[in-house]
Amino acid sequence: MSRKNYKNYLFWQGLITLLLLLLISGIFSQFWGNTSLASVSTQSATVISVVDGDTLNVKMTQCRLPINNNSQQCRIRLACIDTPERGQNPFYQQAKDRLIELLPRGTNITVKDTDTTAGNRIVAEIFRGRNSINIQMVKEGKAVVYCKHLNVCSDSRNSLLSTEAAARKAGLGVWNPQQSWTQSRENHPCRN
Repeated sequence: MSRKNYKNYLFWQGLITLLLLLLISGIFSQFWGNTSLASVSTQSATVISVVDGDTLNVKMTQCRLPINNNSQQCRIRLACIDTPERGQNPFYQQAKDRLIELLPRGTNITVKDTDTTAGNRIVAEIFRGRNSINIQMVKEGKAVVYCKHLNVCSDSRNSLLSTEAAARKAGLGVWNPQQSWTQSRENHPCRN
């Protein structure tokens, strides 16, 4: 076999092998596609209640970390953000009240599970329609970016950081220079 024919042979053999691998992976994805991380990690849910500025209880078809002995009830911790804790007023109540306004009882949401947990809570990005509630809370200065855990929000990382920078520059909410939540800067400094 000439050198040119041998190169053609190798090319076609490689191409056929690649096509067969793609075909086989497509067939397997048909059988096991429903268990992929993408299909498991995003679910529809309904808001039951807001616990605080970054935590809510929801009802969904199947919860991987159920509460109240009910496999359809979950407690969700909003991923990659942090809000003031109880007693850190007035910011605690402002963050909680705003989350209640954004997600009143009965609201349909999308939960993008990060596959991590915080105590008895699922850590997730929350969307109402196409709007990220996590980003909205940061945008209004009701929350800060939780840099330590920012790696679980790779798709929204840049939006979260730029939104926080804008809220800080505008002096919104916890960034108000007259009455700022200094703990936010001390506990969660982001380094780009």
